[in-house]
Amino acid sequence: MCVTLRYAQTQFGIIAWRLGATQKRVQYATMCFTTLTPSQRIFLATLVCAGALALTGPVGRLCLAIPLLLFAPGYLLERASPTARLPALPRLSLWMGLSLSLIALLYLWLSTVGLALGTPLLWGLAAILALISLAAVWQDLGSASGPWPLTPSPLLLSIFAMILWARVSQVDGLALPAWVDSLHHALMVRVAAETGMVPTSLRPYLPVDDLPYHWGYHVFTATLLRLSGLALPDTIIVSGQILNALCCLAVAGLAHYLWRRPSAAVGAVIAAGLISIMPAYYVSWGRYTQLSGLLMLPGLAIAWGEALRKSGRWRWVLATLLLAGLSLVHMRVLIFALALFVAQAVVWGVGQPRRVLWSRLLPTLAMGAGVAALTAPWIWLLARRALLPALASADGLVGGGSYNALSASLLWSPQNELLMSVGLLGAWLGLRRRASVAAVMLIWVALLSVEGNPWLIVYLAPGVGALLLIWGLRRRRLPAILVGVGLLLLNPLSVELPYLWLITNDVVVISLFMPLGVLAGGGATLLYTAMPATRRWPRVAGLVAAAVSLGVAGYGAFSQRDVLNQNTVLATADDRAAIAWADANTPPDARFLVNSTGWLTTARRGADGGWWLLPLAGRWTTAPPVLYTYGDPDYVRHVNAVSDIVAGYTPGQAQSILDLIASEKITHIYLGAKGGALKPELFSGRPGFRTIYQRGGVTIIAVEAVGRSSMKLRHGSKWAFPA
Repeated sequence: MCVTLRYAQTQFGIIAWRLGATQKRVQYATMCFTTLTPSQRIFLATLVCAGALALTGPVGRLCLAIPLLLFAPGYLLERASPTARLPALPRLSLWMGLSLSLIALLYLWLSTVGLALGTPLLWGLAAILALISLAAVWQDLGSASGPWPLTPSPLLLSIFAMILWARVSQVDGLALPAWVDSLHHALMVRVAAETGMVPTSLRPYLPVDDLPYHWGYHVFTATLLRLSGLALPDTIIVSGQILNALCCLAVAGLAHYLWRRPSAAVGAVIAAGLISIMPAYYVSWGRYTQLSGLLMLPGLAIAWGEALRKSGRWRWVLATLLLAGLSLVHMRVLIFALALFVAQAVVWGVGQPRRVLWSRLLPTLAMGAGVAALTAPWIWLLARRALLPALASADGLVGGGSYNALSASLLWSPQNELLMSVGLLGAWLGLRRRASVAAVMLIWVALLSVEGNPWLIVYLAPGVGALLLIWGLRRRRLPAILVGVGLLLLNPLSVELPYLWLITNDVVVISLFMPLGVLAGGGATLLYTAMPATRRWPRVAGLVAAAVSLGVAGYGAFSQRDVLNQNTVLATADDRAAIAWADANTPPDARFLVNSTGWLTTARRGADGGWWLLPLAGRWTTAPPVLYTYGDPDYVRHVNAVSDIVAGYTPGQAQSILDLIASEKITHIYLGAKGGALKPELFSGRPGFRTIYQRGGVTIIAVEAVGRSSMKLRHGSKWAFPA
């Protein structure tokens, strides 16, 4: 009995000790939690939500991978720099541009030395990036004076949520990305994901090597694809719409930085995201590469502006990295960026002492040399495959005609009148207040117009030359006199400058949302501050301004729900299901005849969902993605000839199709839901052709061996096909 009592006492003591220890642990944990800053508590709650989101599936993992890849690398690099911290939105713009640049440069140099970003290495780098980023954010959130002053206004967050809602609504029901560009983007993303390298070779899908096509967007999306496990089309569509919304936020960051007023960001994000039809309409074209380049442009402009204003080694390093990365993402936007560089430098340089101007020259040259060194393998490939062949040709760089014609429907697209009105109002108000940002944006737009229309130079040069000549004569400056005389000689009577194919008027027009958005944001801010109510009743005026902003944003979001042009949608959900069936039920070496149609002088495109067989199922098609134009000239001519036969089919020409099936060793025929020149009636029920799939308007026909060996049309015979 005594033994039992002692044992019970011992056990009770142990339990009491454990309870006491647990209570102490709970008290310690509670004490630790109460010592956390409010930002750290929100951060912990966010991490719990992120963990739950990761468990929801591929879409949830994609929503986590995007901020990890798009913000973390740039945040860590900018955090490590000893530069003064910018406000929240300009910093976000910097992070996004730097992150895209660093990812592209990583792929470039790994591929250059022959290393692939394999799955273990990719996940290892992602885990390290996540851990370091989380630790850095935790440290910054715990310090009131740390480099984390991110307090976005509820108004701006509400407007951004509206933009996201609009972008998601725009692709509701979109089974596959739209139009022509999306197809070759999907193929390049697939190649990058499968190889873990830069997709400069499209084998085994297309006989194309040393592809001189910018690929920064594709390696970023391929990384998202591998980390999330989402299907290729869904990765492109979802991430594309998120990038689209973030591009508008980047414009807001640029407006905040240039106008030096947070309220300018609100007007800019509304103008670019919900008033302007661009970049929302980019989804109709699949212009994901240009979108990514424009997403990087505000961060680059901010870095360049900081380098000009304050100099400092780290500021030039950031600008160099951003410029190098942009050259890998989109070459046209790189040219736009150089024009913006000139506009910023000219406005900043006015009134600066000569010694200050000279002090910026050497770092600028060093930045150019740094970009050349960082992207040397890419520059060499471009020189070999694009620049030198173009220079060797008489009209290799010359554009013009319908290719460079200004599309009035794009210039005056819905709501563009309102966008241009508020943009010009902002420019006028800014010039009245002598705001340098108004001059920068107007000069930038003028330079963009000249880039799209080089012939404008010969009309503008004589006037500039006359002014320079007069100034040089008055100041007795011989260099100015000589330059002025040279510009006077540069006139339409003596010089004729052609269009360049790289920069077209339409490309300029669909990019104007950025300068106009910045001007609109500043104009809204200047109007608000000029109102008497702002000074008398600031709280009431602020509430009214917020209500008006939300009202305009809500109207814009609602009106942009149907921005997707259904005429550019080539594939339906039925096509996607049929392609998945073909992937599972046809041999890998199957050869598909698909509908095609004309497009450009040197390229043809598919006409229905069958065009997606190659990037999604890896099946050979008679109409490959338009990147085939970078292949051998004989191969390009052969593809064009085959596509022309299919596109030009009319009743009574069935024999040409049969001959094509035999010569190209076609094993299957895919006739999509959107339809084309070839119809199922041309083949169904005839010997040698057997319908193996027919659902939702999609028909897949197998070509039997006997049919391929003896396909001849004889009137009245069993081989006769309906015309």
